[in-house]
Amino acid sequence: MSMGSDLLKLQETDLELERERIALNNLPLIAELAKKRSAHAKLKAEATRLLAARKDAQIALDDLNEAERACHEAVEAAQTRPIDASDHRALLDLEEELSLIAKRLDKIEFDRPSARQALALAREREQKLSDYIARFEASIIEDTKAARSQAADLQSSIDELIRRREHLLGRLPEDVRDLYERGLSRFKGLAVERIEGNVPTVCRTALQPASMDALRHARDIAECPYCHRIIVLDCEE
Repeated sequence: MSMGSDLLKLQETDLELERERIALNNLPLIAELAKKRSAHAKLKAEATRLLAARKDAQIALDDLNEAERACHEAVEAAQTRPIDASDHRALLDLEEELSLIAKRLDKIEFDRPSARQALALAREREQKLSDYIARFEASIIEDTKAARSQAADLQSSIDELIRRREHLLGRLPEDVRDLYERGLSRFKGLAVERIEGNVPTVCRTALQPASMDALRHARDIAECPYCHRIIVLDCEE
């Protein structure tokens, strides 16, 4: 393989290496995962809010049940309290006390259905969100596995290209290697060109007869007099 052929293959390798690195850094699944993780954080925040709402609904129902228990205890205590049957004031007070307790019990019975409904609704909402989060997390896990697989494939390709690059660089003389590396940085990956007739394949500026005559006396490679890229003259395998 000629030096010119090595340079063309080296440039091809570097261009492919750059494409693979860009592909690795811009994997669509990686961007999608970032969006999903942001959405997941919002879902967890909503789950915390629904948990608090469900606990509040449970406390409200528990408070009604506790108030009912306290009322029944108050009724029992009032009914067992010794009262002189001839003490009309005491009897009136007892009657009023039992009447107030009865009103409280009626209010508790009136409020309890809505409290139970609120608790049931809170539980339903919490469960639905919990089920959705479970499915959402499963999709994140699957996407993460797929992204890792894609990244691993790309990294394997990158590693192979790096090995190929090092092999091709090692075949070049040091001065040509340095010339190529400088051109690679300067021309953003297009440091090497061929010539078709009297026109270089990258800069596309037709060479004058004097320049063409100089190229005929060169060996494997030369420098383009216009863009100063490496012109490959001999690219035989």
